[in-house]
Amino acid sequence: MFKADQPIKSYKEDILGRRPFAQSLGNAILSYKEKDSIVIGLFGAWGSGKTSIINMALERIDLVSKNKTDDERPIIVRFNPWNYSDQNQLVTQFFRQLSVVLRRPDYASDAKKAGERLETYAKFFEPFALIPTVGPIASIFSKVFKDIGSATKSWGDLKSNDLNAIRAELNELLGKQPHKIIVVIDDIDRLNNTEIRQIFQLIKSLGDFQNTIYLLAFDKNVVINALKKVQEGSGIEYLEKVVQIPFEIPLISKQEVEYLLLSQLDEIIKDIPENKWDQTYWGDIYHSGLKYFFRNIRDVTRYINSLRFSFEMVKGEVNAIDFLAITGIQVFIPEVYYGIRDNKDIFSGVYSDYRRSDVTKEQDKKRCDEIINRVNEPPQELLKDFLKRLFPKLESIYSNNNYGYDWLDSWRRDCRICSPDIFDIFFRLSLPKGEISQREIETILSLGNNPDSFAEALLKINEDGRIIRFLERLEDYTRSDIPEENIEPIITVLMDIGDLFPEGNSGFFGTDTPMRLHHLFYKLSHRFDSHERRFNIFKRAIEKTTRSLYTIVYEVSEQDRQHGEYGSKETPEPEEKLTVNSEQLEELEKLACNKIESWADDGRLAKHRHLPSILFMWKDWGKRDKINNFVNNMIKNDDGLIDFITSFLSKSTSNGMSDYVGRKPWRIHLKSVEEFVDLKEVEPRIRKIFSSSDFDQFDDRKKLAIRTFLDTIDGKIKERF
Repeated sequence: MFKADQPIKSYKEDILGRRPFAQSLGNAILSYKEKDSIVIGLFGAWGSGKTSIINMALERIDLVSKNKTDDERPIIVRFNPWNYSDQNQLVTQFFRQLSVVLRRPDYASDAKKAGERLETYAKFFEPFALIPTVGPIASIFSKVFKDIGSATKSWGDLKSNDLNAIRAELNELLGKQPHKIIVVIDDIDRLNNTEIRQIFQLIKSLGDFQNTIYLLAFDKNVVINALKKVQEGSGIEYLEKVVQIPFEIPLISKQEVEYLLLSQLDEIIKDIPENKWDQTYWGDIYHSGLKYFFRNIRDVTRYINSLRFSFEMVKGEVNAIDFLAITGIQVFIPEVYYGIRDNKDIFSGVYSDYRRSDVTKEQDKKRCDEIINRVNEPPQELLKDFLKRLFPKLESIYSNNNYGYDWLDSWRRDCRICSPDIFDIFFRLSLPKGEISQREIETILSLGNNPDSFAEALLKINEDGRIIRFLERLEDYTRSDIPEENIEPIITVLMDIGDLFPEGNSGFFGTDTPMRLHHLFYKLSHRFDSHERRFNIFKRAIEKTTRSLYTIVYEVSEQDRQHGEYGSKETPEPEEKLTVNSEQLEELEKLACNKIESWADDGRLAKHRHLPSILFMWKDWGKRDKINNFVNNMIKNDDGLIDFITSFLSKSTSNGMSDYVGRKPWRIHLKSVEEFVDLKEVEPRIRKIFSSSDFDQFDDRKKLAIRTFLDTIDGKIKERF
């Protein structure tokens, strides 16, 4: 039913006429008879069909090679660098994979010998953290080799040869054997900048063996920009030194993309009766906006897959043209889609005469503008015209054209999305509320260099209950997708507004929001190798934070845990895993204490939902006198005492022998309370409050806290830790 966003595997699937180009590429590879290593580059933008062309080119090579003897057939090695998380694995596994392929029993003996020697060659790169630069590399051998038991060669064997000698032996063996070795490395442009450089260094200085042909596929502009950032000198000059034969993929024309789209749409709507299909209306919808969503084959595939999933279920209940249009909005501009879905009163129906006041129109216009302004593409005027054709009511908002009640019957009859009676059917198959789309995540992350805009976007999705899901998905982007220059602004914003987010999941199997933020801070800050760089990021973030306190305290306490401080049961982390050094950590603790004192002075600390946790960390950081003053001032009146006791109210999980799900009774840990007050002094006051006529006026949480406190003291609730 669905077509995966996967390349075609054979020319039989080619519907865009790429077969001649792919076959020419295959013929060019076969025609190379020299023994020297050569690198062929296949350049094309994302979604341009590079992998499909590679598959057809290899299919051509296989077809032509069927007439050759086993010893003469080329050896194909497809290496996927995405499978390996760092350079150390990347280099080792490249040679190991090449070794495995060459040792196949049907290959020439010299190829098999080279395969065995490659296993030894791979061993040299296992223990090292840095890849050698282009040039002499024999000095690597002076490093200590740690045998991890994955190769058959002994240390004595390795010691008797240096790296260059083994490399020379490999070249001789590969030069003798008759096979051409074709190494295909695809999707290089999806690696991060450092990994892209490593791939080219691997090919240029470590893997340029005799009888090897490299076929590399990537977006040329992406790779040039990456090399420019991590390689001294010009990125394009460096690329030209590595790639001897460049092939540019012919651009897919708009006509070809349109042909593919319309041919697939014909299949989907073939059962729609003619009287249910208004060709003029379709032309207006398609040319006014829908066609602008489709730039490449990948766009068509995404759209058609979504359409196939949902259309079959509702095609008898909705207008097909409207469904094609709203599905395009859902797939490509989901921010607008959700805005339409959640504002039925604006987009469906008509304006009644008594509602057509200028004030009402202006308010609705602002709401529409906000939804349209959520995206930059397509252009706002084009999108507005597109939406006005789908939702005629917008004509009344943006102009004096007005549709009367007499239109409602025809819209309902035609199952139009603009009918209030039909509108909801179009959204029954939408993404679950609370989910956040990849495009929306990327849109928000694009604001990362603008702290105010980024914070505003996060607060907006916090209001509609999707911030936890965003934080969950954000971890997927921390490795390389977020530019380094955006890391500090993002950490600063999250530090500043983290306390405003919901708690999230907690307990044995959940991750609460403070911990999730810590994970994000750790992964983002560790994109930088320098303790000093990380320290300055956190220092400035804490100094700028005004709206959150617990996020700061939690983060600094987690960095304490890394160092094994303050009774942490865990051993200190290795130096390379520490976010900051011990002196820098002391400075962060002082900054956190300054923030706590500031909140204590202006009264915000007493109202903080994480008051006990903050007090415990404040105590660990050696501020006992200040804590005593704060607590004594807070509890000197009954309202403050109630707030103090209520802050210790929490749920704990308990399980009976026959329980499938644990109970979560409310508890107050008296030993925790006793860390800060004398129970003998506060108990009589709490009992007096409980017996007073004012007790019934308190909110439910305060009444629960008072009862729980007294029941625990009286032994009705057994205290557990």
